[in-house]
Amino acid sequence: MAERTSARLSDAVFRYTNFCRRFGLGFPPVAAPIPEWKPYADTLDALTTHDARVAWTQEFCRRSPDETLPPGQRGFGCFSADPPNAEGVVRLHFANADADGVSPLAPAKRARRRAELAAIVAWIKAAHPEARTVRGNSWLYGRAAYRDLFPQAYRDEIEPHPGSTSFQGSSRWGQFLDASGAVKPELRDRFHANLKSLSVERPWEVFPLPTYRAAAPIEVFYEDFDRR
Repeated sequence: MAERTSARLSDAVFRYTNFCRRFGLGFPPVAAPIPEWKPYADTLDALTTHDARVAWTQEFCRRSPDETLPPGQRGFGCFSADPPNAEGVVRLHFANADADGVSPLAPAKRARRRAELAAIVAWIKAAHPEARTVRGNSWLYGRAAYRDLFPQAYRDEIEPHPGSTSFQGSSRWGQFLDASGAVKPELRDRFHANLKSLSVERPWEVFPLPTYRAAAPIEVFYEDFDRR
């Protein structure tokens, strides 16, 4: 992206990767780098080889603070949720918080994941009566083990979300990591091959797995989890 848009390398890395969040620097707006990004960016832009840039990125990550949830977001195991925005929309997020090397979506963990969702629903119901809608955006909706955790009416609304220009989270990048945090070779190789036909206007097309979105009224979740 830097080569094809004449942007600084560090600006492209800021906008099109999730490094800022992985470095524990928070959840910045897409448009402009934040001041905390500058120490990493200045060194990155001065380096001239790929290996040197990788080594610097790894070093900066090792000495960075731990990643934390953004203000207001509540964590419930592998799930987290934002409080309702001005339109009453609650956004769901998912990340592997298990440390056993077993997929968080393994059949044996289904009850645990459902309990985490139930806890989110109970929190929203008790603390945020203004909530109106639940939304999610992730490549994970393409996996039955993830889809089936949700109410049927929510699953019925899942649809591809190809045009999203947000690349700073895990809704796309998470597809490359297995349960132990290692990179999946097959998806990595497909991604690298797709970069040969990268479109500046449609950068999401280089990701091997599509991203999906879903939305449903909060009452769908109340009904589903209240009777369990």
